[in-house]
Amino acid sequence: MKKLFVLSAALMLAACGGNELSQSDVQKAVSASAKHNAVCVPFTLNVEHRHESDNPQDSQLGASELRLLKRLDNGKRANLAAMKQMESFVDAGLYRQEKNLRVGEGENTIRYLVYSLTDKGRKTFIPSPHGHLMCIGHEEVSKINYFTEPTPANGVTITQVSYEAKIVPERWAKRLLKNSPYYEGLKQTEEKRITLVKTNDGWRNILDLRNKAE
Repeated sequence: MKKLFVLSAALMLAACGGNELSQSDVQKAVSASAKHNAVCVPFTLNVEHRHESDNPQDSQLGASELRLLKRLDNGKRANLAAMKQMESFVDAGLYRQEKNLRVGEGENTIRYLVYSLTDKGRKTFIPSPHGHLMCIGHEEVSKINYFTEPTPANGVTITQVSYEAKIVPERWAKRLLKNSPYYEGLKQTEEKRITLVKTNDGWRNILDLRNKAE
């Protein structure tokens, strides 16, 4: 049914003169918009140990300074899984490892690994009402399902588009998400819809134009 719809739309567009719209026009406009669609997910460090005096927010991703308890009271290393995760963030340039922190003296000394958020990290961890979200990549258009005949609306010409989108993750994100529920989603596509509006610079996502105007 969709193939028949696309075919009939193409035939109608051929007679539309200045409002003619091609598959390549749609692909170009949707792809340009999708590149700006950051994919962000909630993600927490695998922190297993904290000192009783620790503030949990000090070991949450997105914090300007992040601390991880380094050793337990018995001398064994703590938070090995979280440290390995932080190595990935450091390698990706999202956090920078600083000098270790010592709190207290003698047997009561508490040792922490300390990390500071970089400028790149500030763009990656986005504040939300439920804590920081981690932006892992962007959308990419894998297929245009169909688009409607360009139609006048409120003084402009628009078309409705259905497309299939997949996630293109950053390399560091793909490694970190390997054992998370999000990993399978990296391999799948999702149907999305978009409204394109005709401008003197080609077809554009109407939401992009509205956001720019604001």
